Amino acid sequence: MFARHLSFAGSLLVLASAYSSSAAPANIIFDTDMIGDFDDVGALACLHALADAGECEILATISSTRGNASVGAVEVINHYYGRGDLPVGAPKGMGVIGATTDSKKKVDPKSPLDASKDRYHFKYRKLLVDYPGWYRHADADDAPDANETYRRVLAAQPDGSVTICSVGFLTNMRRLLETKPDAISPLDGKALVAKKVKLWVAMACQYPSGQEFNSQWDAKSSRIALENWPTPIVFSDWQYGRDCFAGRAVAEMEGPRNPVKDVFAGNLPSRDEIRKDSHKWLMRCFGMGGRSAWDETAVLVAVRGIEPYFNAERGTYRMVGNKGDNTWSPDAEKGPHLRITEKVSKAEVGRVIDELICRKPQGKL
Repeated sequence: MFARHLSFAGSLLVLASAYSSSAAPANIIFDTDMIGDFDDVGALACLHALADAGECEILATISSTRGNASVGAVEVINHYYGRGDLPVGAPKGMGVIGATTDSKKKVDPKSPLDASKDRYHFKYRKLLVDYPGWYRHADADDAPDANETYRRVLAAQPDGSVTICSVGFLTNMRRLLETKPDAISPLDGKALVAKKVKLWVAMACQYPSGQEFNSQWDAKSSRIALENWPTPIVFSDWQYGRDCFAGRAVAEMEGPRNPVKDVFAGNLPSRDEIRKDSHKWLMRCFGMGGRSAWDETAVLVAVRGIEPYFNAERGTYRMVGNKGDNTWSPDAEKGPHLRITEKVSKAEVGRVIDELICRKPQGKL
């Protein structure tokens, strides 16, 4: 559907028309690390709110990490929005395990003591403690292989109809490209992606160069995925989302508790803490409006497109070296990638995100 070498203006026109108000709802596969940060929760909440409004269909919600509570946490949120039966998956044999790449421990999700020791995942293990019966997979290792989920979901969709929105490590993108023909599809992974995927929207990389968490941690997979992906990629990179804040509204929302509110209320520093932050460390990625909305902006692009809120620059993101560094090379004529830039004020984008996160679910628990 998309040529690799569209003019920059042509690229934006095609993307905008694909997501105009008259277009069919976007078909989304959501891929998240759900490992340490919590803008992933805001992004998944936004996606469910948009699905409730008929703006998209969620095809699957997949974790890019293993040996942790990521899949269970995703399922808790899916359940809250009445979609507890969505397909899930997690990578096998490679990728980030637990909080680091060299450690793995089994934790009893019913044990508050074990959960408290697992510092990086406490918020997600705590969801499993607080919402028993809302999930199927306490450990991501017990979930289906992400490759099988991706291949099964993609094979069942019309050609050129799927948008993948990844807000975590790029492990699953690399693994999917490397899959072989099987009983699900006679196509290998790259051919299946080229046939079924319209667009990949990725929260990854740092502009104009540097190390960004999502693309750095499994750097080899990031390099392989970015070099070999056969469809256009739009990036919501570190620079855009860093000073676009959201989540305070749901943290302070009146009414009964829910898993989305719990995560934001339990992890946002207070307004007083931010005011008193003499070293300005908190101000780097927190504001009075909440947490940096890296992942939520990726969802807005995946569902509503670039035009409503963003401008874009065309070029190429590449992984360089062996330590997870990336570079951006502008190329207005032939670059295969777009990175979003500011159009509507980031404060207004944050308000759009907050409104979505605060919506009450339309589905039944």
